[in-house]
Amino acid sequence: MNDTTDTMQFKFHIRCILAFLACFMIIFTSGCGSAEKEVIVYTSVDQPFAEPVFKAFSEKTGIRVRPVFDTEAAKTVGLANRLRAEVAAPRADVFWSSEFSHTIRLARENIFAPYRPKQAEDIPAHFRDAQNLWTGSGQRARVLIVNKTKLPAEEWPKSLNELLDEKWQPEQITVARPLFGTTNTQASAIFAREGEEGLRNFFETLKQRQAAFVDGNASTRDRVVAGTSLVGLTDSDDAVVAIKRGDPVAMVFPDQGDDQIGTLLIPNTAALIKNGPNPDQGKAFLDYITSSEGELMLTRLGEGFFPIRRNLATQLEWLPQTGVKELQISLPEVADAIASASLIINAMFLQ
Repeated sequence: MNDTTDTMQFKFHIRCILAFLACFMIIFTSGCGSAEKEVIVYTSVDQPFAEPVFKAFSEKTGIRVRPVFDTEAAKTVGLANRLRAEVAAPRADVFWSSEFSHTIRLARENIFAPYRPKQAEDIPAHFRDAQNLWTGSGQRARVLIVNKTKLPAEEWPKSLNELLDEKWQPEQITVARPLFGTTNTQASAIFAREGEEGLRNFFETLKQRQAAFVDGNASTRDRVVAGTSLVGLTDSDDAVVAIKRGDPVAMVFPDQGDDQIGTLLIPNTAALIKNGPNPDQGKAFLDYITSSEGELMLTRLGEGFFPIRRNLATQLEWLPQTGVKELQISLPEVADAIASASLIINAMFLQ
């Protein structure tokens, strides 16, 4: 009787131990799986430039990046609308945009959480939100691209207003249609500074001079490269790509004189999404992308991008050593002007 009881008790203890070990293994295994740190980033930064940044961040921190890229058709607008649709149950941690206007709008819609990245103190205040809802990192410029074999250097335009000169023959000037993208941002900047009259004067005069209006900045560049046009208004990344591959073009930062208004700069922006699933990892990504290391890496990957930090910008040989004089207007003012400017532009170009 005692032997049987002892045997039964022994078997019971063994079964308990085995059950405990099984439960422990399940908990341990599932715990390891869920313990993998990740950050979900919605981004409109071009994938070839963004992916090496994600890889470097993961190697540095051990945090895996799950990116959601925009579609070429929707660009930043699609991601912005997705964030609005998910506001009750956010799925992303960070919004990393290749422009600033949608970021500023989303910040005003209470979609972002305030966070000041740890290493962003040396980024100028006008490239950071006053409530720490977004931070700039890396930028492009709106520039003039000229065909230097067909247009002597002394005839290169030095300001946007020179594009309106009567000397230009039909289609010697090319500009992307200002309905979307950075040309739309340029139109909004003109509206913000000069009002409706200034905006209408610029684009109506270009139309009177029979400037060529094309589908995008790359098409603008390609017409100048081919010599079909002598001058184009485009982005610095498009211009630098052509210069580095040896095309017969040069880049001019417009309105850099002492009495001129400066060049429109378009920074990338990054923001922490309110109530995102991985807030600590989101903050870590913002710390990285806005740091000197992250900004310099991005601007070396992205042809024609350059750092917001002036001490880093001097490392790029295609930039003026004295820096680029910025357009004298704030980013929020440009963002505020987009809706009104777009109504005018749509009426001008969609008739």
